[in-house]
Amino acid sequence: MKRKSIFTLLLILLSTIVVRAQKNDFVLIVTSFQIELNNYQTNISEFCTELNRKNPGMRYVVENMNCRSLSEMNEWRGRMAGFVAKYDDDRPDCVLLLGNEAWAAYLALDNDFTRSVPCFAMFVNDRVVQLPDSAVDVRTWHPRMRGYTTDMPGCRLKGAIAYHHDVAANVELARRLFPKTRCANFFTDNTFEGLNHLGLINDYVDSCRFDASQLVLRVVDGRNCTFDEAGDVYRRLKGDWDVAIFTTWRVDSTENYLIMSATRRLLDYNRNVPGFSVTSTGIGDVSIGGVIPRSERQGRLMGRMISRWLHTGRTQTVMTVDNVTTFDYGQLRAWRIPSAALPDNAGISNRPHTFYESHPQLTVIVTSVIVILVICVVFFVIYTLQNRRYMGRQSEMMTQLSAAKEKAEEANRLKSNFLANMSHEVRTPLNAIVGFANLLIEQRGELSDAEFSEIASIINQNTDLLLKLIDDVLDLSRIESRSVFMTPEDIDLIELGHSLVSTESIGRNCKPNLKVLFDCPHDRLSCVTDRRYLQQAIINLLNNGVKFTDKGTVTLRAEQGDDCIIFSVTDTGPGIPTDMHKKVFERFVKLNDFTQGTGLGLSICQALVEKLGGRIWIDPEYIYGARFVFTIPQ
Repeated sequence: MKRKSIFTLLLILLSTIVVRAQKNDFVLIVTSFQIELNNYQTNISEFCTELNRKNPGMRYVVENMNCRSLSEMNEWRGRMAGFVAKYDDDRPDCVLLLGNEAWAAYLALDNDFTRSVPCFAMFVNDRVVQLPDSAVDVRTWHPRMRGYTTDMPGCRLKGAIAYHHDVAANVELARRLFPKTRCANFFTDNTFEGLNHLGLINDYVDSCRFDASQLVLRVVDGRNCTFDEAGDVYRRLKGDWDVAIFTTWRVDSTENYLIMSATRRLLDYNRNVPGFSVTSTGIGDVSIGGVIPRSERQGRLMGRMISRWLHTGRTQTVMTVDNVTTFDYGQLRAWRIPSAALPDNAGISNRPHTFYESHPQLTVIVTSVIVILVICVVFFVIYTLQNRRYMGRQSEMMTQLSAAKEKAEEANRLKSNFLANMSHEVRTPLNAIVGFANLLIEQRGELSDAEFSEIASIINQNTDLLLKLIDDVLDLSRIESRSVFMTPEDIDLIELGHSLVSTESIGRNCKPNLKVLFDCPHDRLSCVTDRRYLQQAIINLLNNGVKFTDKGTVTLRAEQGDDCIIFSVTDTGPGIPTDMHKKVFERFVKLNDFTQGTGLGLSICQALVEKLGGRIWIDPEYIYGARFVFTIPQ
């Protein structure tokens, strides 16, 4: 009887092995992003290699949720449900979820597949946002966090490798190094990772460890602000009062993604605010350091975890990645923080090492080689010194000759172009003057008074155009010949602006349905510069706007910049095509060849502004006409 039981047991075991060998074993891998991103490809490759060591017949199927932006969050549950339905008839041995987006969407299903198919997770947080049951406005939604264990009714979690982002530890670290801190400013971006960190911050506020009487918490939420708006907030932070704490900071409310470090841009706004990082974001530029998860690959560890489960059937564990306290060496020196003030076992990255400390044996070899090379170089220098001097003089002469030739050719080309343009521009009004003057002489007795007045007006207009051309050429010649002498004086810009918009020359050219306005957001605004050339540049731009605008407004605006005065002349005319924004500042360039003018006004404006130490450009974002902007030093 006993032998029969043993035989029956062996038969059942053999049948199980045969069925197992015939079964179509595979692991379903669901990723949040493309496998080429976030080091997914390397980790998946290491995972498959490790798992295949003891399970050579295992196959792998990868499905990608393609989570491009947080605005698609309401669709993630449906995408995950589609994957589950796809493999419901031929279920995998287990599911491996990569990323918080895939993990949160899987937890939100709670169906027969998730309750029966074992699953594992990595690249996830130990607490994750609980996806809403119905569609929400992601920009204003208040996230709720949930923890998880290997004992959940709605999910057969058998093991996971998770990050623990410790908000409280970073706040305590900031207050330890900067005891005067009274406000902690958290920066979270417009990603699901940022949303997870926002939930962790809210949990910290609700916890007993947070004392609102000792510290104020403020969150700069990337769901509702752009990088520039966050920069304005960062600019207003006070170094002796505020600290900045970064989580993730890659995507803003416009869903713009910065490939380069977005935190580094904040240095342009404020360099006096100490920063810390919960996730290693910004360490080395705006962050001194932080309590962050240890950086390590998880693919090989997950392969071992699933291999143990396949062979033993025992539930594994939720393995939390160790947190480490790390600082940047350069930031510690910049903030003058001594090593004695740092926590025990704190790591310091980017610490410079002497060559001897890094390579002691190589140092001896290099020193010996250097001595030998020095001896050789001495003889070589003595031998080649005279030859090098000769070659140097010859090369210098050839360079000077080449530069002189290029300069002469360029001057000849500019002279030819200038003469050709001048010939055309002068001939046009001169032909009109001569032609109509001859008409007056030949047909004086046959012309009525109205015809005579009209012809005289045409002669007068072309005479003014010819004089304007000559004045512009003389101005441009005087500027380029460096005969412009600056006479700096203190100028009341508000008084100057009101005077210029009502100047007689602009009023004479103005049209019935056109208003010329002046705008300044300040009560007082002044600068020290040359009045004549500033006034001439502004009048040229105003006349240009009046000439091309039939109705609406031409507005002169002056405002204070960071270290300069910003002027702009905005009109409601036909505008300037983008491809012509740089060309209009060239000589004799006109958008409409049939419009009166020399095409030198903007070229003179650019030369005057550059003489004043500023620069001029056309605002490419203004679409209701044209806006010319120029700056001058204050």
